[in-house]
Amino acid sequence: MKAFISRSLLVAALAVASSCMKHPAGLPEPEGYDGFIAQGWQAVQQGRHTEALDWFQQAIAVDVGRADGNLGAGVSCIFIEDCWNIADNYFQVAVQQDMGSSAVVRHLDQSLTQDTLWTVFQCVDPDLPQDSLDSWLALTADSGSIWVGQTIRDYLVDGGFNTSLDFRFQPGTEDPVACLELYNIQSGGFYRADSISSGYVHFTVPMKVTSQGMGSSYYTWIMADQGVRFDYAVFHGNANAGQITLDALAAWVMLQEVRYPEGDLLMGVACSQGLLQYAPDYLFGKGDQAREGIFDTEIVDVVASAASQCFLGGNHVYSWHICREAGYGLDLDPLSPTFLLELLELISWMQGGQ
Repeated sequence: MKAFISRSLLVAALAVASSCMKHPAGLPEPEGYDGFIAQGWQAVQQGRHTEALDWFQQAIAVDVGRADGNLGAGVSCIFIEDCWNIADNYFQVAVQQDMGSSAVVRHLDQSLTQDTLWTVFQCVDPDLPQDSLDSWLALTADSGSIWVGQTIRDYLVDGGFNTSLDFRFQPGTEDPVACLELYNIQSGGFYRADSISSGYVHFTVPMKVTSQGMGSSYYTWIMADQGVRFDYAVFHGNANAGQITLDALAAWVMLQEVRYPEGDLLMGVACSQGLLQYAPDYLFGKGDQAREGIFDTEIVDVVASAASQCFLGGNHVYSWHICREAGYGLDLDPLSPTFLLELLELISWMQGGQ
């Protein structure tokens, strides 16, 4: 199979799956843990996913300390809609058992507060000279944020520049692999991340105009003392990570795709980017006798899945960032009127086997 998950295969599996637990009948009795695992992957290959889940659960019952039973159970759950809610736990346990720790750590509902000189959320817009911005911000204590906002706005408008500004920030002490959205608590502004580079999350902030009455307005972006909330994820790969961890990460991405729009997009993106960093030549089941060749899933399929989910969720520029991290779409222009169409065609091409 080229695709790890195909919609037609998923529909077929759902049509025959009446429950998450059904003991396989008419099959020879397997011998021990390895026999259950072999039967499970054979059932997966033949599209008997409910039976496969039962085989893997029997393997787990025999030896709860081994990882491949949890991996197989998680993969089987992807094809059984009633079992999507338990798939995450199987993948988490598989990774924990294989490498001894979690591969992806999510930091949810985090917040940072902007400082006077904008060093927490740094303005890196090419249209705004840094020395000019620094001199204006330095006067905030004397002149106030309203004066600073008006000065920045006048400079941009008079120069014929876009009034949206590019910002970047570091969400924590570790480099993030995923951060998708930010929310300005004071202004109510909602921002989508554009990319991640060298530990910084880059995003664009549109100018917010607030009427002050009597024909005057207050112009803001992320101003001093404004708090911004966000979620982000980091990747903890280590030398103990084996093929089971890699396959679990890939399958986790695909799980979010079949769940769409209810999937955990942050988790899906984090798994895809962690896998890309750790195993850029990834192939599902590589070197494992029981599951090698069952899915012909490569790193490009995993990346395309994450990019597709971002695109469908409206995170278009971030979707392009995911493609570029894997070396695709480097020549696209986000300012082009055909950018979205070209990006969609690129993702489709990546998913279709190039």
